[in-house]
Amino acid sequence: MFLLAFGVLFTAALHLVAAAPSLKARIKQRLGERAYGPLFGIASIIGIAIIVLGWRSSDFVAVYDPPSWGRHANYLLTPIAFVFLGIFLFRGSWRQKVRFPMAFAVIFWAIGHLLANGDLASIILFGGFLVYAILHIVIGTLNGVRPSPVVREGHNLLSVLGGIALYGIMTQLHMALIGVPVFQLN
Repeated sequence: MFLLAFGVLFTAALHLVAAAPSLKARIKQRLGERAYGPLFGIASIIGIAIIVLGWRSSDFVAVYDPPSWGRHANYLLTPIAFVFLGIFLFRGSWRQKVRFPMAFAVIFWAIGHLLANGDLASIILFGGFLVYAILHIVIGTLNGVRPSPVVREGHNLLSVLGGIALYGIMTQLHMALIGVPVFQLN
């Protein structure tokens, strides 16, 4: 569980830098403008790999019984999370209105999974990212963070289509990456 907790903390701290523009600017200045993006990407991949390894190596420790409807709620909340991910990835006007679409994606994803799972590893992973996303919105709001002002025609539709497509891809990869099937047909 330590590896999982470390991965969540590392990844959350890394991504909270975006909510504090002055800190991000100092880091960019120290690393160099051209090096920042690739190094951030590599660090993000490392963080996700640590999380996946930590998740897969964690023993099941039951903490609470999820509600009987929790799995169904997760089937509703996770596709919504992926639509918010699509809003984050594309440059439509919805990105301006939502302001923190990635954080909202994480919130919907985390709440859905906490309703469907009651084990310690789930609490560490999904609870940790839920706290991160809320902190990101609060810190970002206090620092006046706004999305790029660039708005592209047709990107609202692409946000929805892209989010749904990514959800479909993740449902197929979930077992291979996470070790848990999204849908269990009995």
